[in-house]
Amino acid sequence: MKTLIITVGTRQVGWRCRDGIVRSLGADGSSNNPQHIEEIYRHELGIERGYHQDEGSDRTYPWSVWDLGERLYQECQKSDFSNVQLLLDQVIITEQIKQGLNHILLWGTQQPDTVTWSYRRMDTAWLAELMMGKLRETYPDLNVKVFKPSIGAIDVDAIQDQLESKILPFALQTRLPDDDQFTIIIENKGATSAIAEGLSICAGALVRDCQMVTMNPMEPRPLYPQVTETSYAVAPATEYRSVNLGQYFWPLERSRILSAWERGDFAEAKIWLAAHRDRYQILYDLAGYLALASNWQLQDALQQLQKLLLGSHHQGKIRKDLRKQWLKDIEILCKPQDKQTPEGRYLSIWESRLLIYVNLKRQNYTSAFLQFVQAIERLLFWRYRQEDWIKLGYVTPPQDKCNWSVKKYKAPFWDLRTGWQLEQKLSDDDPVVKNLAWMNDVRNDIVHRNDSITPTDFAKVLDLDATEIIPDVFYQRIEAFLQQFCPPDRPMPDHSLLEKLYQWGIEKLKADIIT
Repeated sequence: MKTLIITVGTRQVGWRCRDGIVRSLGADGSSNNPQHIEEIYRHELGIERGYHQDEGSDRTYPWSVWDLGERLYQECQKSDFSNVQLLLDQVIITEQIKQGLNHILLWGTQQPDTVTWSYRRMDTAWLAELMMGKLRETYPDLNVKVFKPSIGAIDVDAIQDQLESKILPFALQTRLPDDDQFTIIIENKGATSAIAEGLSICAGALVRDCQMVTMNPMEPRPLYPQVTETSYAVAPATEYRSVNLGQYFWPLERSRILSAWERGDFAEAKIWLAAHRDRYQILYDLAGYLALASNWQLQDALQQLQKLLLGSHHQGKIRKDLRKQWLKDIEILCKPQDKQTPEGRYLSIWESRLLIYVNLKRQNYTSAFLQFVQAIERLLFWRYRQEDWIKLGYVTPPQDKCNWSVKKYKAPFWDLRTGWQLEQKLSDDDPVVKNLAWMNDVRNDIVHRNDSITPTDFAKVLDLDATEIIPDVFYQRIEAFLQQFCPPDRPMPDHSLLEKLYQWGIEKLKADIIT
């Protein structure tokens, strides 16, 4: 869905006259512009152009956009708005309706009586009404609303208050729930500098909440083509420039995104990427999936990733061989628990390696330790079931469960460690056996007593000294430690799927920084 905010200026509206010529309601003979206002009064309305006079003053000002717009609006009320022409915005609206535009907000100026007629006569509230009438007739399904607050066109505080309390809240409420593609478009070519600056400030604050895009119609050349010896028409815009405001923030924010990604703070990376979805939607989506996986919602993450990879929107942005391999990995990993193959269960064990690594990057050693011990337990439990350690005599259930099968008896870590020790024919004095016992005690203290583990203590298990407590070195030693619990015919995979996705995202972010 898209919502378009137009700040209505004096050059926004044209009128198709009886002679077939479209004249501008803002062309008044100055700066080599034709005297369209004068011609519309005389030939269309059949009246002489009058004057405004400020109360208590003898100064007068010729009627202009305010008066002319009101008179033409009354004419339209008698018939229809077919003569109204959208000189600047028709090209934008025509194209954007095809791309989901469903709301338009027209901001017309309507200054209070305290402002002299020198300025008020140029107010555009009636032009906004003409535009709304035209749009509603042309696009019956389009929602169009006019805002015409009674404030000064250069009153910065009042303008900001209107933006924050009425205009932008109304624009945001047009968004459907969970619409990640919602876009607010701003066309402020006709705005005063105070209104344009106020909109820009508010738009900058919203870039992470939704897509904020500016569209600038380009006036044609010549703007006023000569159609007869004495008459000039006004030409409508046929092109416009579009800029996503997130582009302005990318040079500052991409380093923050990369840092959050490398630390495994994918929720933070997603927040920063929200302003850049027009160019980096794939990274935005992937950050969300990795955030789910970090919350142990691996199945949810993989199912959503599978839908993305099978869709057509992102296919050209991921190499075909990578996409094919990722889908193959997901097919193995993403089966219901009761239908998962032994290979799928084995590979899913290693998906936690990314969580270990990013916790080390964040220097969150206690969480990394818990994930590390859990990976060992899951690996031993997989072997316990696949190799039937009860049948082999490596695990003996308690007396009241001695008749249970390997599938029914869920062996605890103590039994699994003992079973592995027997399978490996290791003594109680073996360093690895002692380390497993210590790790079990420390894990219990963390869970039961809210203890923590220092990096130095963690490092001792891995035979690291203080100078080697570096995330990458730490992680390499963890992988080596885990490898010894793998069955002989099933070595540790080189990389898990989550690690591949994590690394792909880093490569994409770094490549963009270099370029």
